[in-house]
Amino acid sequence: MNSMTGFGRASSRDRKFDIEVELRSVNHRFLALKQNLPEGLGRCESDIEQMVRGSVSRGSVSLGVTVKSAGEDRPRLPDPEALRDVAARLRQTQKALKLKGEIGIGDLLQVPTLWGSSSAEAPREELWPRVKKLLADALKALVAHRAREGKAIEKDLRARLATIEARLETVKVRVPAVVEGYQKRLDDRIQTLLRQKGIEAAQVDIVKEVAIHADRCDVSEEAQRLTAHLAEFRKILSGEGQVGRRLDFLTQEMGRETNTIASKGNDASISACAVEVKAELEKIKEQVDNLE
Repeated sequence: MNSMTGFGRASSRDRKFDIEVELRSVNHRFLALKQNLPEGLGRCESDIEQMVRGSVSRGSVSLGVTVKSAGEDRPRLPDPEALRDVAARLRQTQKALKLKGEIGIGDLLQVPTLWGSSSAEAPREELWPRVKKLLADALKALVAHRAREGKAIEKDLRARLATIEARLETVKVRVPAVVEGYQKRLDDRIQTLLRQKGIEAAQVDIVKEVAIHADRCDVSEEAQRLTAHLAEFRKILSGEGQVGRRLDFLTQEMGRETNTIASKGNDASISACAVEVKAELEKIKEQVDNLE
């Protein structure tokens, strides 16, 4: 089980290039990839996406590739021979066009070709093999990070399931007493009303009505279904592959059962347990939204 939140980075340095590949991912309904590449790798987007899809199934993934020429951070100056050559050609042009004025160092330094090509213009054939290897390493780091995050989420989810289960046991214990108490109160009220009106009690009919109304506060079935959902939740947690969508659906079903228990319970203790369960389910949903 993996989280959709993760980070991976890989870098290399040789005589020609300093290259860094960085991957970040957050939760997303599907797989969405954003690429920030040097110009020399513009045609590699489809290859990169294929590699990412081979390792990641869901999440918003941001990829950044930085390429610098080796030693680019150090001050660079044009080659003196190149400066002399450009100066001579400029003077020839000046003479041919009969232009006045002196050609100084400032004029020479404004010639772009003297500074060489930028790292972003490095040919694809040189960059892609290096970047491809680093991307594979960064993906391994990203997947490992997401797996560690997934383990932490699983631990948290199991603790919250245990809390819900404990509250549910309290509900199950209270249900028989709540139903019996409701039946007694309803029967007493009916008998009192009949005496006040001077009407003979039709005992069988009253018993039926009491049973029908008392059933409205019996949450035994809802508690049983919620227990079954907890067992299924744990089963999915112990499985492999993508679990996020299944757990999200199951969390919604658990929420529906809890809402029914809260509305039918007709008991302060059951209502308090339902409120605590709903609070735990909200936290569970936040965690499940992060799972792949």
